[in-house]
Amino acid sequence: MVKRRELFGMVGASVGAGVLGAGTAEARPKPGKDGHHGSSSHPKHRTLKVLQFNIWLGGSRVPGGRAGIADTLAAVEPDVVMLSESSPERVVNLLSDLAARGLTYFDNKHPADSAVISRYPIIEFASFPSWSKAVVSVDGTEVTAYSGHLEYRYYVTYLPRGYGGGTPSPLETSEYGWNEIPTGPITDVELIERINTASGRTERTKTVLADAAEERAKGRLTMIAGDFNEPSHRDWDRRTRNLYDHHGTVVEWSTTRAIEDAGFRDSYRAIHPDPVRFPGFTWPSDNLGADPGEITWAPKADERDRIDFVFYHPDRRVKLLESVIVGPSSTIVRNKRVEEKGRDEFWTPTWTWPTDHKAVLSTFRITIR
Repeated sequence: MVKRRELFGMVGASVGAGVLGAGTAEARPKPGKDGHHGSSSHPKHRTLKVLQFNIWLGGSRVPGGRAGIADTLAAVEPDVVMLSESSPERVVNLLSDLAARGLTYFDNKHPADSAVISRYPIIEFASFPSWSKAVVSVDGTEVTAYSGHLEYRYYVTYLPRGYGGGTPSPLETSEYGWNEIPTGPITDVELIERINTASGRTERTKTVLADAAEERAKGRLTMIAGDFNEPSHRDWDRRTRNLYDHHGTVVEWSTTRAIEDAGFRDSYRAIHPDPVRFPGFTWPSDNLGADPGEITWAPKADERDRIDFVFYHPDRRVKLLESVIVGPSSTIVRNKRVEEKGRDEFWTPTWTWPTDHKAVLSTFRITIR
């Protein structure tokens, strides 16, 4: 999430499409494990590491944050990265910083937030409201990757926690802004789901789901990742209703539900189906470069949620191998730094962590032609 006063210049994206110039599209793919490039010596499979990474305004909120973004990618070596809180300038900076570390990535020329960068050539790209798209050629197997950063207001996951969710006027609960609700938590699930629908997050995502169906008809694999600013319906079920300040609520969060209804699988929940033992929280992340008060938006609550996701559509050419959290194993609860107590696996940074989110790294095995 970003503080509302800093977000206004980031919202919205023009709709359009294009194909990258020959200089990028003809770049040689990275060699396989046998060190060869030629098609006759390709192995049957490639490992594809996909990272969802909110970079907190290009790392600008943390001393050394910009370098920390590149250091994260240098350590993790993802093949495809879906960025949130990016911009064309921030992507240019990142590609330059990666080049200085000996790493070559290509980008999808997205004119706003939620860019895609890739170690493999990007052969097509397009932009949608709140989303961008990149078609990546993994040694001949084409993967369409969608990167999203959805509406941050209407954040009604805060209502059961006793805080307003920044819902605009004149909608219900708008009078609370982002502030503590004087009368306490709101647990009316119909109200929560109604305001969540008004955010437009699900409707914008359905546009991408329709496009993804067309991409699969072309024989391409499809993956969707992003900072949804909305939890998963798999995390707010009966098992968690009395945990994490849910205050008894069971909520059918509509964006993840729509994605699953379109046939996609939540990579983290596919590996770690139990939201109690493996909560997989990505927001808020602890960050030693920022005071807890700069990170929390609900300082008297347990506001932890999993709002960053990597989804994939099943196909005989793709197999999910693992999914882990990249970032500190500590978090912010009630304005204090605490260690997570679940069984989630963390790739804990030894470098400057640049963001108030944790990232999600999912690894797939891709069959190439």
